[in-house]
Amino acid sequence: MLLKKTILLGFSLFAFLSCKNDPKTGAAQTVPQVETAQVVPVSTDGAATFIVKEGTVNWSGTHTIAKDGHQGTINVESGEMLVNQGQLLSGKVTLDMNSISVTDIKDPGERRDLESHLKDSDFFEVKKFPKAEFVFDEVLPSTMPNFNWVLSGNLTMKGKTLPVNIPVKVSMEGDVLRAESPAFPINRTQWGVTFNSGILGTARDKMIDDMVPLTLKIVARKK
Repeated sequence: MLLKKTILLGFSLFAFLSCKNDPKTGAAQTVPQVETAQVVPVSTDGAATFIVKEGTVNWSGTHTIAKDGHQGTINVESGEMLVNQGQLLSGKVTLDMNSISVTDIKDPGERRDLESHLKDSDFFEVKKFPKAEFVFDEVLPSTMPNFNWVLSGNLTMKGKTLPVNIPVKVSMEGDVLRAESPAFPINRTQWGVTFNSGILGTARDKMIDDMVPLTLKIVARKK
């Protein structure tokens, strides 16, 4: 099966990600035009599988008013990518939600308390939903300076599957593929993570931003 015919990417980073990662209803969105990129379709015939050997998601949560917050990581548990003629075609990445950690709190007790809270039902409910998974079947070219491709697929988290675009800079050296993203936003409430969200009528001084910036970094090797 071939990739879709020549793809034009005519969106800026924020506009392109916002349209899919945080869809709005009832209001038209202006999409600025930027330089486009073209790619020649590549067949999956003879494609090689690359197995994800290591990876990390970095997250950041911020209070709406004070603008302070916390940062942390989630480990990539596994994954695989399909590559042909040096071009990434499709893939999946599985996250270990039990590995969620806080990296900005030095006190061990305080850090454990927040990590436990992130794992309970207020946030990611990891006992019931221990894994999250991003599956992509479309790779869009980009001329943006800090990423050269956009992985277009679906993120499943807390039992909900929704479309997400992840911008990445992909490089290949021999049998090693590396992909690293700039920060991209997701709306946590769309996956049922609503603790202290404005949609619940939370007092403004306690509100946590619904939009969560993430970055992704993975290393994969040819099978």
